[in-house]
Amino acid sequence: MDCDEHDDFECKFFSTGAGCAINKDLLVKNYGVCALLKLLLLLENPETRANCQTLIEKPIKLEDYRHNDGGMWQEHEEQLVKPIMSSGLPEAIKFQEVTSDLIHAYCIRIDSHAFEVTARDGDTLKGVYICGASLPHHCVPNTVLALDEQFNMKLYAAVPLKAGDIIYNSYTNPLMGTTQRQHQLRLSRHQECSCSRCLDPTELGTHMSSMKCRQCPGGYAICDLSGSGDWVCEGCGAVLPAAEVHELLAEVGAALVEVQGELPVFEALLAQYKPLLHPNHFLLLDIKQNIASILRAAILMNSLAEPCKKLLERRVQLCGDLLPVTRAVVPGISKLYAIALFEFLLASVDLSEMQFAESDVTKQEYVAQLTRLRAIGKEALDLLRLEPENSAEGYLVERIGMELERIESDLMKYGRL
Repeated sequence: MDCDEHDDFECKFFSTGAGCAINKDLLVKNYGVCALLKLLLLLENPETRANCQTLIEKPIKLEDYRHNDGGMWQEHEEQLVKPIMSSGLPEAIKFQEVTSDLIHAYCIRIDSHAFEVTARDGDTLKGVYICGASLPHHCVPNTVLALDEQFNMKLYAAVPLKAGDIIYNSYTNPLMGTTQRQHQLRLSRHQECSCSRCLDPTELGTHMSSMKCRQCPGGYAICDLSGSGDWVCEGCGAVLPAAEVHELLAEVGAALVEVQGELPVFEALLAQYKPLLHPNHFLLLDIKQNIASILRAAILMNSLAEPCKKLLERRVQLCGDLLPVTRAVVPGISKLYAIALFEFLLASVDLSEMQFAESDVTKQEYVAQLTRLRAIGKEALDLLRLEPENSAEGYLVERIGMELERIESDLMKYGRL
């Protein structure tokens, strides 16, 4: 076997001594153990052991995870701990006694210091960055992370920072509601968050967790964070019990899990729950994102035939709904907002071209639309200027450039304002 690209220590470990007895199907049948296996071997190797000390010395409360992790402990037990403990690997490790609890602890440490990494072949991987994960959390971060071609993490200011400002990163999905973000943070980082967004029941005015009032038209109920925990209408003061809200959210969440990517089902869900949730509610945004993705695929499939104007109009509307919310929760330099701008740009250019071709808009109106879309494309490019070429965002830069060339071509053809 050609081992030129393999680590010498690892090759010798598996080919000699106790390493020979390890079940050779360990990685084949349990590919999820790769990160754990790598960590154990780095610790076993005297030349690399010191590189891992900071990670393994991070304090954790194992019992908290054992009893209060929402299923993560059991998932680790079945998919990672049991395969390793039964593989023969613990007997081959000499540096430390490998126990089930030790493996669980390493799982937690890896997950709590992990970031999504794009491999050179485009696959998505998990990278462990100890310093990067040491930044304090805030649900509205003031920094943005980028990984270069050598997987070096670079941290940039997303917004202007003053001397003495605390530097924050975010370890949660910004398009989740407060309760869901806090739950994710407890599971992945075992932290509690009391940032400005979490303490604001309107979530910085986005109302991503707000409910429609059942008593007054146009009213929205927000969570009483400092009191009962019920939802209270800002207009009439009507109370929506927390138990009722949580039951509804569980119902919508379960319905989303069951959907098999079918457009009519998503549209039906949107129609069913729009009367109950704020238009910016994170669950409605999730449904809208799914519909927009399905429409994009449908438009691409029909690109050789007659494109459907209604599909494009619907997609532009949905993508447009996401923009102000995304901008509010991820200010400054933001990959997420750049992606949202790109999706809106892509649909809008297609629609504008079709409207002009069918004489729905005048040449002057078409030029005005293209001018506005060019500005959107340039804004998206600017937000992605820190991303390496080999990343998914780097590919997105190419796609945005193609759309801008398309816009410029028609602006040259039909004139500028």
